Amino acid sequence: MLTDKQCSIINRHLTENVEPRKVAAYLCLNMGLLLGEVTALRRQDIDIDTGVLHIRNVAGRGEGGTASDPVELIKSDAPRDLPMPQSVKQFIADNIGLYHSNDSFIMSGEETLPPFRLMQVLLSTMNERYHIADKLSSMELRYAFIRQKLEAGVDMYSLCTYLGQNKRPDVIVKRFAQYCRADLASVVCSKTESVEQPQNAPKHMNLLILGAGGQGQVVRETAEAIGVFEKIAFLDDNTDLPGVLDTLGNCKKHLNEYPMAFVAIGNNALRRKLTEQLQAAGFIVPVLKHPTATISPAVEAGAGTIFEAKTIVSPAVKIGKGVILASASIVEHGAVIGDYSHVEAGTIIRKGAVVKAGVRVNNVNANEIDESHFREGERNG
Repeated sequence: MLTDKQCSIINRHLTENVEPRKVAAYLCLNMGLLLGEVTALRRQDIDIDTGVLHIRNVAGRGEGGTASDPVELIKSDAPRDLPMPQSVKQFIADNIGLYHSNDSFIMSGEETLPPFRLMQVLLSTMNERYHIADKLSSMELRYAFIRQKLEAGVDMYSLCTYLGQNKRPDVIVKRFAQYCRADLASVVCSKTESVEQPQNAPKHMNLLILGAGGQGQVVRETAEAIGVFEKIAFLDDNTDLPGVLDTLGNCKKHLNEYPMAFVAIGNNALRRKLTEQLQAAGFIVPVLKHPTATISPAVEAGAGTIFEAKTIVSPAVKIGKGVILASASIVEHGAVIGDYSHVEAGTIIRKGAVVKAGVRVNNVNANEIDESHFREGERNG
């Protein structure tokens, strides 16, 4: 299995001197596409304006075909519309000039179906030159994508649907069981905070964010970076703000369309109140982890917690519900972060410190207050 470091090396080389085969390989690594899917992908299947990639066909052999039969374009048995991560959307937009018509295939830039070997020739040549891994193939890129998403806490249902594998999720579970964790999910609430859903509740990957201010924008960017949400909208009492769907008090009427909701408000007490209201109403309250955050697999976190970009959390750390771990904050080994607390950007929480519920911590008070104060004292949110 490719490591994060190896994936970074591959991404770097794929984004230099870009040509069509590199675009195809980039989609395998960053969206988990199968070789047959990316081979069949054409310019017309990618909507840059909406940020959606449409899987409609695959390159393969029809029913009863043999290895000697030519590869052809056939309808996918797992058609789906995939939201693209912002980084992928930008990469495609930057390189769309490689394709001169809507019928151009992404892997070749030509209007005739490319052979599978184009991808493997690229990856083999890259691997021989840079000695990245023992072997490098499109399937290894897909596996790396799956591993990264599971380690980021994406729930199995959503991931299998994204991969076109929801009819046989056991295949993913069996191969990647070591990376599956039920207690830190980025698109479902933690198992201890699970709320029973109505039987007819839809399974849309839509996220409602409560609060459209500065923290709301951070949450939106994190959700977009995770790349699994179909739609993202805001609720805020200031309905003139961009992207606001309705006021906070009307959240329940949007439950069917937006079964997932997240409170993005810096006030700790209000964040607690609104999160509890969401759970009581039947919303799924996720844990969100930015892909650039480095979180030990042993870390536990409660519903409504966000790990912002470049956050680092060491092993044996316990994190409560509704916690904000702001960008580039660091939580060292054995620390405990209480419910609905807020660790500000760049703050370092020392080894073994216990931050009680409702505390707002920055590097000033984190350095001034010793461990015993964290254990015994309390600050207002």
